[in-house]
Amino acid sequence: MKIKVILDFVCPYCYVAEKVMWKALKEKAKDIEFEWYPYELNPIPNAEKPVTEERANYFTKNIMPISKLENIEINFPRVSPVPRTALIFEGLEIAKEFKKDKEYIDLVMDSYWLKNKNIGDINILVEIAKELSIDEEYFKKCLLDGKYKEAHKKLNLEVSEWDFEVVPTFYIDDIQIKKFPITVKEWSNLI
Repeated sequence: MKIKVILDFVCPYCYVAEKVMWKALKEKAKDIEFEWYPYELNPIPNAEKPVTEERANYFTKNIMPISKLENIEINFPRVSPVPRTALIFEGLEIAKEFKKDKEYIDLVMDSYWLKNKNIGDINILVEIAKELSIDEEYFKKCLLDGKYKEAHKKLNLEVSEWDFEVVPTFYIDDIQIKKFPITVKEWSNLI
């Protein structure tokens, strides 16, 4: 089985859905191949969104009830402006070189949604790489040199042309799941 995931690291629905997915897959203990695809919610430089009380209220009203369904811990991050994620996705490509893409995604998301860290800061990403035993100097050099910058831009543009409406979007064996699963039971019914 292959699961493709379109996500952005600063999307709370992506965080909750990813955590629920791992809970469900742990219970099923399946051997699944994963592919991660970027969809930047803030792709334009200097178009970052500030954190506002309106966003905090939306989070409390819409995200917290979903996270509570499966006891997923999540906090409203106060990092302002909301980080752009292009560099983070470039870091994901480096993590893939070391076969640590899943772990990288988990740590980046936890850093933002649980620890309120600015994941758009290269130093935070280097700390995450170090925690994953990825050579810090190599990781930082790749990001500073833009090793995956063009590949990421190309992939982000390609993904934006796919037929989907929200992130996260999941594909199981190339079949799009129209409504992303928010409970372990929904995931279990799919796999």
